[in-house]
Amino acid sequence: MNQISLLLKILDLVRSKVHRELPLQQLVLFLTVVENPGITMPELVERLDMPQGTVSRNVKALSHYVVWQDGVAVPHGRNLLRTRPDEGNRHILAVYPTGRGEALSQEIARGLQAGDKTGEARECGRPAIDEGQWRNRYWLNQAVREF
Repeated sequence: MNQISLLLKILDLVRSKVHRELPLQQLVLFLTVVENPGITMPELVERLDMPQGTVSRNVKALSHYVVWQDGVAVPHGRNLLRTRPDEGNRHILAVYPTGRGEALSQEIARGLQAGDKTGEARECGRPAIDEGQWRNRYWLNQAVREF
């Protein structure tokens, strides 16, 4: 059970640092790129067994890009990945983690190592709160939003 709780805490860490509604597809893609920096888009398609359009859409969502709206540059994306032409074939994109992506992967690794050393899952740098406090804070926030 310790491994499952460790995995849940790591997922919670990633979601708290990136976005609360981070899709699992994007998380798996991000971790695959961190494990294999410079992996090409066709290799990602094959390794993740996802359609090419899905991989492209998720890489774009995890990258940093700008959209012009009414003459104003509006930044989009999560700034965790970046793409460059592959060294062997300039028509294929290779995917790398950004500095923010590297920092997040190192924080995940520290959380995993801390869980391995203690034999149990730690809070991964987040303050520990008991279930009752969390539940009260959650419902209070819900009440404020609905009011």
